Amino acid sequence: MIAALALAMAGLLSAGSAFAADGRDAAQGAAQHAAKDRPPLRHGDVSYTFGIGAFTPSYTLPAAGSYELPTIDTVADHAVVDSSGKETTLSKVIGNRLAVVSFIYGTCGEATGCPMSTAVLHRLDAKLAADPAIARDVALVTVSFDPARDTPERLAEMQKQRASGSSWQFVTARDEAALRPLLDDFGQSVSRLRYADGTWTGVYRHVLKVFLLDRDARVRNVYSVGFLHTDLVLNDLETLRLEKPR
Repeated sequence: MIAALALAMAGLLSAGSAFAADGRDAAQGAAQHAAKDRPPLRHGDVSYTFGIGAFTPSYTLPAAGSYELPTIDTVADHAVVDSSGKETTLSKVIGNRLAVVSFIYGTCGEATGCPMSTAVLHRLDAKLAADPAIARDVALVTVSFDPARDTPERLAEMQKQRASGSSWQFVTARDEAALRPLLDDFGQSVSRLRYADGTWTGVYRHVLKVFLLDRDARVRNVYSVGFLHTDLVLNDLETLRLEKPR
C-alpha cells in the first residue's frame, strides 16, 4: 500500500515538474514573440506618476551675499561638441564666468526630469537677459547625454528658444564613450532603460541635477526636484558674484 502511494506521488511530482517546465517554456516563447513584434517605447506611451507645477520655496530667501556656499567638488575640463558641430571644451564654453550646468536628453518625457530643468533654465535665461550686468558674469550650459539623437542640428533647434541676446549654450559629446568621463566627473548617473529581453526602450534612467559652478570650476550647489527654482538659483549666483576672491 505504502509502495503504491509512493509511486503515485512520484508520478504526480514528475507530472507537475513537466507541467511547470512546459509553462516556463510557453511563457518565455510568448515573451520573445511579444518582444519581437513590440514597437519601440515612445514617451507618449508612458504614463508618469508625478505631475509637476512650479516649485515655490516655503521660506523667504536670505539676502544675496548673507550666506556661504561651501565647495562641494571640483570638476575638470572635458571635450564637448557645440550646436554648430564644432569640437571645443566645457571650460571654453563657460569662459571666466559663473556657470549653471544642466544634463538632459531632448526626448525625455518625464515631468520631473529634463523638461522641468529646461523650463527653469528658460525662466532663469529670461531674467538674466533682462539684467545685462549679471548676464555677462553667468554662463548657462545644457549638456545632452544622448549624442546619437541630440545631434548638433537638434541642439541648434533647442538653442533657438533661448531669450534674445542670451549666451545659453547646448552641447553634447562626440559619442557616449567621450561623454562618460564628463558624467562621472559631475556625478551625473545615466543608464538605459531596457526591456526584459535587453532591447533598449529609448528611455534613459537619470536623476535631475543642475550644477552651480564658480569661476574655478568648483561645484557650489546641486539642485534637484525639490530645490530647483529660478529665484533660488539667481540668489546663489548673486551670492557668488559678491564673494571675495579666495
